[in-house]
Amino acid sequence: MGFRQFPDHGDWAAIPPPAQTGDQQAVRFVHPDSIDRYYELAIAETGQVATRPDSWHDCFNAAIWHTFPQSKLAMNRLHCREMANALYNARGPVRDAATLLDECGLLIASSDPTLLDALRKRDWQQLFAPGRWGHDIQAYVIGHATLEYLLAPFPGLTGKCVPIMAPPRFFELELLTQIAKLDACLADALDADWLQSPRQLPVLPWLGIPGWWPEQDAAFYADRTHFCPPRTDKPHGDALSTKNALTLALD
Repeated sequence: MGFRQFPDHGDWAAIPPPAQTGDQQAVRFVHPDSIDRYYELAIAETGQVATRPDSWHDCFNAAIWHTFPQSKLAMNRLHCREMANALYNARGPVRDAATLLDECGLLIASSDPTLLDALRKRDWQQLFAPGRWGHDIQAYVIGHATLEYLLAPFPGLTGKCVPIMAPPRFFELELLTQIAKLDACLADALDADWLQSPRQLPVLPWLGIPGWWPEQDAAFYADRTHFCPPRTDKPHGDALSTKNALTLALD
């Protein structure tokens, strides 16, 4: 069955809420006109997520809430902590990084540290080598704007990544189990104030991921307007990314 219409607020309300806030408020998706608080405070205090009708952006945001609920709650707690400590309502690098993750984030789980190092170095030839994705490394979309871009993708699109070291048997798990493990891992890290700067989130031209674009020939990967070489003004570009990679442990 094809797409027929956007889910409205009644449709979202008809399925179980994805999570509860710390005050036991069920997360629910409501029309922005029904909220009288700042976006993040409305979530924290009432569980209400402003969701515009007929908006792909907000529809995908609700979908990510249902996919990564613990991480979304942790992002909200992070924003609220930072707002409580901010002077003159300044955002600062922590909230900037959280916003980038929320909008255009990718979780990059790998059992091979050399692949995460290739991400850090922007060594695209090694990172996108045939036969590795889906076996030793995989990308999981957590940014709802990234899903919106996938409606009409074009070369040049990039995401901000959370590198995660995972044991090899992680990739043998069912997809929903993988997502739940990643969700818990990221939420714990966000609650522990791991995220401090956008520099911790290396850039990935995600149409280079094998299978994410139909014409991935040598000329495609050689296009430096899309696959930028390592920066020369600092070692290997995003120097913090591998040092601060998360580690996912299986029970």
